[in-house]
Amino acid sequence: MTGVTDSAAVRRGRRAAGDGADQATRRAVIDAAVASILERGFYRASSNEIARRANVSWGVIQHYFGTREALMLAVLQDGASRFADVVREGSIDGETAAERLEQLLDILARHYGTPEYLAYIQVTLNLDHDPATSAEVRTTMREVAERATEQLRRLIREALGPAAGEPDLATTTFLALRGFVVSQQLLDTMAYDSTPPKTDRTAQQRRLLSRILAPYIEQAASSKG
Repeated sequence: MTGVTDSAAVRRGRRAAGDGADQATRRAVIDAAVASILERGFYRASSNEIARRANVSWGVIQHYFGTREALMLAVLQDGASRFADVVREGSIDGETAAERLEQLLDILARHYGTPEYLAYIQVTLNLDHDPATSAEVRTTMREVAERATEQLRRLIREALGPAAGEPDLATTTFLALRGFVVSQQLLDTMAYDSTPPKTDRTAQQRRLLSRILAPYIEQAASSKG
């Protein structure tokens, strides 16, 4: 069930989402897909396994999404919508660069630092590297990736101030913060890493990273002044 998604399948999934279909069922299927990917991996998260977890038949999933590939695309779209909500509602008002960076880090962690994001990564990588993935799906994936871009840029400007005018610095700061929260989530999911207390350690590490980066932000802001 992992073949190319045709245009009709993609349209079927979109129509089900927009024409009053049972949102509770769609929510259950998407959640089941994410849970299956996290527990079993992308390829072992079979159509039957997802249907079993969602307590529906594969026929029901086909009705709402069309194909497994279209379902995986819906998982990405759902994640993008959640991230868009996070960045749209986020604001940064710290007085110092370190405080603002820590606030930005906390906002990014609400998406990139969650188990669900690890599932989104698997879906993105596998669809992107699969030569059978249709051009329409690839176009939609790009649209999904761009959905929250403007609001994310706003947050970066709020966090970096004048230093946001340095594109390389802004990009590097974002990549460092995102990579940090993803790495923390990966460590939290590893069974062998049981060093307590993780919550306190995580908060301390985030503060430390913000303080390490802050001088670079302040220096760049001063040179812009």
